[in-house]
Amino acid sequence: MNNQADKLRQMALDVKNQIEKEMAQEFKHTRVIVIASGKGGVGKSTLALNISLSLCNRGKKVILMDADLGLANIDIMLGLLPKYNLHHMIQGKKNLKDIIISGPGGLSIIAGGSGITELANLGDNSLKKLLVELGKLDGEYDYMMIDTGAGISKNVISFLLSANDIIFVTTPEPTSMTDAYGMVKTIARKSTDKTFYLIVNRVVDNIEGILVAEKFKLVCEKFLNLHINILGYVVNEPLIGEGIKRQSAFIDIFPRSQAAKNINNIASNLISSNDKSFPRDSSGGGIKRFFKKIIGMA
Repeated sequence: MNNQADKLRQMALDVKNQIEKEMAQEFKHTRVIVIASGKGGVGKSTLALNISLSLCNRGKKVILMDADLGLANIDIMLGLLPKYNLHHMIQGKKNLKDIIISGPGGLSIIAGGSGITELANLGDNSLKKLLVELGKLDGEYDYMMIDTGAGISKNVISFLLSANDIIFVTTPEPTSMTDAYGMVKTIARKSTDKTFYLIVNRVVDNIEGILVAEKFKLVCEKFLNLHINILGYVVNEPLIGEGIKRQSAFIDIFPRSQAAKNINNIASNLISSNDKSFPRDSSGGGIKRFFKKIIGMA
């Protein structure tokens, strides 16, 4: 009798654990992070790719979306030839699985294309179908990294206002810092519920990286009353350009370089910030919620 009672108790415990596991999965959301820069040529796309791969190397499941309409190039940087993009899915010609391509290290990629601008012009039925498809990704990935175009275009602003987390990329050059500050100021005035992050790219050394980042942070606090989280900086090394020439991520071909160490530090800081600022069961986050905001349904 005791053995039978123990078996029943164990069965009940197993059922309870399974229910709790399914409930946890149901409420799990993918963290959507938009990467932006005030001007072009600051290395934003290179950072987006290498940070995404560094997250993958840490056991995270990541999907990288190239939302730069003018200079979509994530696929080119990796020597990939995507047949389809978001445009084909919106037109009903392909499904979501068809437009996702496999990159190195388990990274998933949605190639850039004109489909981004078409989101605002879809009819109700098309919108619902699209949201159902995109909603399937929610919880399947730990992170969706979105590489936007440079500058303050209508499309970029829409993405930034729809995101909970935004990474701004700048370099130590005064023009780059001014443009990045202007972008932060624009978004901060339109929305108060964002978490802002900063990466300083192409610094001479660690000291310059720290000084530029702290200076930018202090200016935002003083004049915008805004807290910006410093994710890190990346030292400018010739090997970064070599990685682009080889159509490979530099953290993969030069893993012991200072720049690769900087990228890995940024990825670690991003993971750490996840625990502090992003509740995984929050209804305010996730891929479906993000795209609902994009098309004005949330």
